[in-house]
Amino acid sequence: MASILSVPGTDTRKASGNACLKIEGKTGSSATFVCQFNPDNFHIHTQGKFSTVERQGKDKPIVQFMGGSVSVLDLKLYFDTSTSYEITTGLITKPSKAKASDVSDYANVLLSVVRIDGKEHRPPVVTFYWGSFSFKGFAQTVDVTYTMFETGGMPVRCEVDMRLIAEEEDDDGSILSPLESPDRTKCIVLKEGMNLWDIAGQEYGDAGYWREIARANNIMDPLAIPVGTNLRVPALV
Repeated sequence: MASILSVPGTDTRKASGNACLKIEGKTGSSATFVCQFNPDNFHIHTQGKFSTVERQGKDKPIVQFMGGSVSVLDLKLYFDTSTSYEITTGLITKPSKAKASDVSDYANVLLSVVRIDGKEHRPPVVTFYWGSFSFKGFAQTVDVTYTMFETGGMPVRCEVDMRLIAEEEDDDGSILSPLESPDRTKCIVLKEGMNLWDIAGQEYGDAGYWREIARANNIMDPLAIPVGTNLRVPALV
């Protein structure tokens, strides 16, 4: 499969006033995906976290602020590559219609931003910007609905619903990347109630990688690991 940064040329065209998605890797390489049509609207959601403590003999509880939640951006994008009905004319050329193309060339790029890069061990960072507004984070969901087809079944129109979840910063100001595997081998002591699936989900963001841990520790039966076992958690290559 081609890299997410191998964006089709038609998607990286320069367009004044168009909303864009900047798709970048951990090494600093990036590509700009220009939206074919600007969204009608977009929605940003964030909220504070509170807890309440009931007070005996009082009508109202004590409200305690527990911190903020991660901001979320929801937007809908439209793509249409159906045959143009604008007649192209010239002094020499005959009138002609633009030929329809497969709209999945656009959709597949956006679907790719939720996939983990094999070398980076995390999805790419995505920045949506339009005018003075920008939102940087990771794609949590991408839903594509194809709504129009040419004869033969080629899709030529689609709607894409995207949800971006904002980047989080650690206490030292560094970015916390979700689904990021360790750069070096780590060691974890197996505690009561833990298993390889839980460890793989926590360290790699995918419980299916439990086999990598089992292979690194020469484990034949993942259900027969004694509590207290020191497990090696290898970096994914």
